[in-house]
This record gives sequence, C-alpha cells and structure tokens, in this order.
Amino acid sequence: MQARAAIKTFAKDIDRRFGIRPWLRGEPRGGFDLAGEKVIDWGWICANLPRSKQRALEIGCGNSPVLPTMLALGYDVVGVDLDATVANEISGFTFIQGDFNQVQIAEGFDVIVACSAIEHFGLSGRYGSAEDQDGDLKAMRKMAKLLKPEGQVFLTIPVGTDMVFRPWHRIYGEIRLKSLLEGFEVIQARFLVKKPWGPWHEVSRDTAMQAPADQARYGLGEMLLRTI
Repeated sequence: MQARAAIKTFAKDIDRRFGIRPWLRGEPRGGFDLAGEKVIDWGWICANLPRSKQRALEIGCGNSPVLPTMLALGYDVVGVDLDATVANEISGFTFIQGDFNQVQIAEGFDVIVACSAIEHFGLSGRYGSAEDQDGDLKAMRKMAKLLKPEGQVFLTIPVGTDMVFRPWHRIYGEIRLKSLLEGFEVIQARFLVKKPWGPWHEVSRDTAMQAPADQARYGLGEMLLRTI
C-alpha cells in the first residue's frame, strides 16, 4: 500500500511539473491551481440568496448548483449558457442557449447571478465566445438594464493585478475592476486567496488585490451589487 501511495504521489508531482494532462484539457502548462474555486463561490451565493420568491437569471449556469437552489426556493428562473446540457438534466426553468451578450432576454429581474463567468466574456478560443476586448464590460451594462430598480447582482471574479490571459480569463485589478463596476455599488463582499496548491482562505480586499496573480492562480472576489 505504501509503495502504491508513493507511486501515485510521484505521478502527481511529475504531472504537476510537466503539465501533460492539463495541457491536453486546454489548460496552461502545469494546470490551473484553482481547486475549490467554484465550490466556494457557489456556497457563498447560495447562502446569501433572498429567501422570498424572486425572478432570477443565472449567466453561464452550466452545472451550477445555484440554479436548482433558486428553483427549490420557488424562484422563477432563467438560465443562459453556451452548452445546453443543464436543460436536459433539470426542468422547471427557462433555458436560453447562446452568448449572453447576443441573446434577447426580457427585463425585470430581482436577482442576477454571474459566477466565474464575466472574466471569460470576449475572450475567444476556449468557450466559443466572439473576440471582444470589452465583452465583460458590455455584459455588466446589459445586466444593469435587465435588473429591476432594487435588483441585485451576485458577481464572482478573479482579482489581483490587471491582466488578460487569453484564451482563459481576465484578472481584475484596480483599473479594470473600476470599469467593470461602473453604475453599481458593492453592498456586500468577500475576498479569498490561496497559497500555491493549498486551500483558500479569506483575506482583506487590499490583500486580495495585491496578491500575486498569473495564468494558473489568482485571488477571488465575491460581490453583491446593486445599481446606483
């Protein structure tokens, strides 16, 4: 058993060093050091969803547990994603397949969720989006128009130093984040970072925004927004 465990550990170390399997999955060499990112984001969103019935939109819903949580709370839910798998697995909501910036959606949402999605908008080559350097900003402006006056946005994004790593993601530093949040105010927020290949832990906003960031890892920003 000890020999088997040693071989397994050795194989993981080799794969981490040379990044063969991540490279085959379309990730950067060495892979993403982001394990647990979405689980943490999903947990924070689900814990803070309003407990009364709402009309809600989830952007990039994929296999998110947020959508079925909203349905369990009695929400009237619309989901948008490039992949239609979720529509074959869950019923009771309206599914729209396509790029959020391109599809037509009726206005009047109480809640909009964009979990680990906005950072990919306008970066072609991975998720099928068209190249648009301001695709993320356009998505935020569109969300503002879709909200009711007292509506809220749950937004989770990579934070750190302003960078763009095509085709994977943007990282939002002070410059791009200011543009991203134009027209919104932050009413609740949480920030997290992780040591290389270690667990996530909560930190101050300043610590997260100053955390070293590269294509493999970054800080997390979880924000509840409303329009100004």
